[in-house]
Amino acid sequence: MPSRKTEQPNVRVKATRRKTYSAPALEKGLDIIELLAKEPEAISLKEIADRLQRSVGEIFRMLAVLEQRGFVRTLQGTERYQLSMKLFQLAHWHLPVNVLSRAAAEPMRRLALRSGQSCHLAIHSGSKMVAIAQQSSYRDRNFSIKVGAEAPILTSCSGRIFFALSDDAARETLLTNIAEDGGDIAFAKKASMLEKQIRESQILEMPSNQIEGITDVGAPIFGHSGSISAALVVPFLYRKDQDNGARLQETRRLLLEAVREISMELGYEEQ
Repeated sequence: MPSRKTEQPNVRVKATRRKTYSAPALEKGLDIIELLAKEPEAISLKEIADRLQRSVGEIFRMLAVLEQRGFVRTLQGTERYQLSMKLFQLAHWHLPVNVLSRAAAEPMRRLALRSGQSCHLAIHSGSKMVAIAQQSSYRDRNFSIKVGAEAPILTSCSGRIFFALSDDAARETLLTNIAEDGGDIAFAKKASMLEKQIRESQILEMPSNQIEGITDVGAPIFGHSGSISAALVVPFLYRKDQDNGARLQETRRLLLEAVREISMELGYEEQ
């Protein structure tokens, strides 16, 4: 008997438009995780339900499952909930992040030690840059970024480096993510000019958009494919007891050494 062909319908989906699906139970669980991630202290079941505008009953069931799976825990002797370390552990088990963090660990330690400045390693996630590793300086007074801290791609030093050195297809995806999150994409028009500047000097230097008195000094890290993988940033803290001009110049040199070493560890070959 001859096999019967089944014609497949032609479906066109615009690359810039995301399909939306509904999974209410999953959405409730993710809402709980996001809420607890933003809370500095453990909170009660009723507080969670009130903030998410859900009933205590439906939140209780979701919390019970999340606690069974190890994502949420209760403070000993209380009925107050907080995130466990499981999400953090899962993120570090993710191979690209793990490999990148390991490759950067020693160069970052030396950079912080020799420059007297803190540094952090950032990768992109959606419309944001996320710090996946940081190294504090040995000085008594320093400024550093927490692991997990986020910053908008187009207004942060690491984000501008990542955007400027991404290929055209990657930029389009980034712009779509930023626009869908309500971000301002005006800076994207300057990307080509910034790309030339960064490729020539291998460094981007700009005043921090968040903290007064900090100059962010960043440089790109490349992977084995030659594409940008991350950015290493030194939030340079100006001090009254040192020659800041000389220290800034030395920090640039040390930063370039660090990103070159990390890139080579990831398999990048300089042209």
